[in-house]
Amino acid sequence: PADTSAPVFELIIKKYGIAATAVFENGEMVVQAGSVVRDAWHGRNRKHIGYQDLHADLLRIGVLKLDGRNAVFTRNYAFTSPSAAGAVVTGRQSNGAIAWLLQGVGKTYKEWEAESLAGSIDASLG
Repeated sequence: PADTSAPVFELIIKKYGIAATAVFENGEMVVQAGSVVRDAWHGRNRKHIGYQDLHADLLRIGVLKLDGRNAVFTRNYAFTSPSAAGAVVTGRQSNGAIAWLLQGVGKTYKEWEAESLAGSIDASLG
């Protein structure tokens, strides 16, 4: 990523060969090119059919490319939420707030966000 100050998160599920990284920039979760994700939608919950359609659309337009038993992001792609990014990466419903971990630290996105907000509030008060 060009902005080295942007936090890098990872979502890894060894069982499925998933290894994705994303940066949080401008309020969006930007999954990085080269991230390895599920090849198709595997979720059973019909409530999240929008994420299923998004996964299929990304395959259709070439943002995701099939590669063996998985798919790979061919370029960086911005999602409106960590959960949307997590759902496409895992091929099923995902609570992105806890699925994405701060790289090298292991804190969840939710923990990082709470600390970031607390720091912003402290800075504005101080």
